[in-house]
Amino acid sequence: MKGNRPLARTAAQAILCGPDTDWTQTSTAQDDRGHGRTERRSIRTAPAGRSLFPGARQVFRLRRDVGGLDQVRDTKEIIHGVTSLPPELAGPAALNHYQRRHWTVENRLHWTRDVTFHEDSSQLRTGTAPRALATFPNLAINTIRLAGRANIAHSRRDLHHRDDVFTAFGI
Repeated sequence: MKGNRPLARTAAQAILCGPDTDWTQTSTAQDDRGHGRTERRSIRTAPAGRSLFPGARQVFRLRRDVGGLDQVRDTKEIIHGVTSLPPELAGPAALNHYQRRHWTVENRLHWTRDVTFHEDSSQLRTGTAPRALATFPNLAINTIRLAGRANIAHSRRDLHHRDDVFTAFGI
């Protein structure tokens, strides 16, 4: 939940407040190490009331503590969210996993479109032109990935001066 739903966010904060000892049955933590940092992700969950968000079954609070490889954590971020998954289908560990996998879409698609194809710097804003021109980077990204290439930027540079681009991809 972001700032655009202040009442729901305040309600979620109120539901999930309190010391960690009150949440031992509906919480979990996971430690990760990589990319020159350590991260501890702890999540606590609670049933969501109908007034919180339409269709919500659970509310969760995810805390990320990030630091260096020396185990000293220097940043803390707390987010609140809701899900339509009931506790029987998605407990705290599963929600922690799902939340982590959410960033795969951001990193594999949105970041690639923004950085490699400079989509954010486009000045097209009206009509169907933005959607139409977004089709070409999507086509390129998916074609490159189907060809088994992982690095989109390197693939673009590699194919930039070739006349037989489709042959290079086996098309």
